[in-house]
Amino acid sequence: MVTPAATPSRTRGLVIFAAKLIVAAVLITWLVRSGSLKFGALEVYVKRPWLLVGSLALSGLGVMAGALRWLVLLRIARVRMPFGRALQLQATALFFNLAIPGGVGGDVIKSAYAAREAEPAMRPTIYVVAFVERLLGLGALVLVAGMVILLRGRALWADPQIRDLAMAVAAIATVTLLGPVVLITIVRRAGPRLESWTSGTSAKAKVARLAVSSARLVSAGPKELAAALLISMLPLAMSMGFFTILTVAITAQDVSFAAVASIFPLGILTIVLPISPGGIGVGHAAFEKLFAMIGVAGGASVFNAYLIGQVSPSLLGVFPYLALRRSHALPPPSEVEKPEPS
Repeated sequence: MVTPAATPSRTRGLVIFAAKLIVAAVLITWLVRSGSLKFGALEVYVKRPWLLVGSLALSGLGVMAGALRWLVLLRIARVRMPFGRALQLQATALFFNLAIPGGVGGDVIKSAYAAREAEPAMRPTIYVVAFVERLLGLGALVLVAGMVILLRGRALWADPQIRDLAMAVAAIATVTLLGPVVLITIVRRAGPRLESWTSGTSAKAKVARLAVSSARLVSAGPKELAAALLISMLPLAMSMGFFTILTVAITAQDVSFAAVASIFPLGILTIVLPISPGGIGVGHAAFEKLFAMIGVAGGASVFNAYLIGQVSPSLLGVFPYLALRRSHALPPPSEVEKPEPS
């Protein structure tokens, strides 16, 4: 049932969403007026239909990989689920992340369903899985780019325009690899002392508690974590390749895969920040700047074509969501509450 506090919370969520829309609108308007963003670039999908087919196929692969990755991580919480149902929930989650304003995200929706079939003691772990899954996706993105930069290091380091970006991605990749190792080591050695450090109701205590819970989850299933990471890396590598092809097609400039690898993860990381819905406007501005740093024009237009081609299919997630509602398998958004990790 909806609690009395649900209405103020929902109102606050709508206000925040409206503010994000304003930020997106201001940035898009500025880019269009400055000539940086050209919607005419979307004609590339009409002139080259194979690019549209490739974009749709890549989007579908991402949904399947996301569902499989989630299933692998759920094994740590001793939760088993058919792949078809995981695929249905993954599509529903993407729809919520894109189209539903407010504070209820797709990760919470799919976690709420999985929690119903889990042992009561493992239910908080399922929500930690969602947090770990999100970090894993970002880590896989950076690692793929880091591998490309490592393989093409000489060529990238020889170009002063790309060198700084390549170093930034390499540094983030190093932290991505070493960070979990350090965190797990601290968790294992600190033991019970962590309980006192993460107790309390303050925002810092909650963040610390979530970090500790995530580290415990990772240390409990290293094989599952490695498998989930590999599952994430393949579609991300393909996305990077498709973004390169799209860049060449729209800008008519010779841009290498290695050069794109030096900017793609940095640009994607900016849209992860909850500043605008789906990174609209923020991502456009970021890619426009990143493209300029490697001497290529049209970054906002390229990202716009990529974003529309990848995000639009997520709207189809409304159909599996409606099917879940009809079967009473999924609670309405107002009844979904995210429990705090223990």
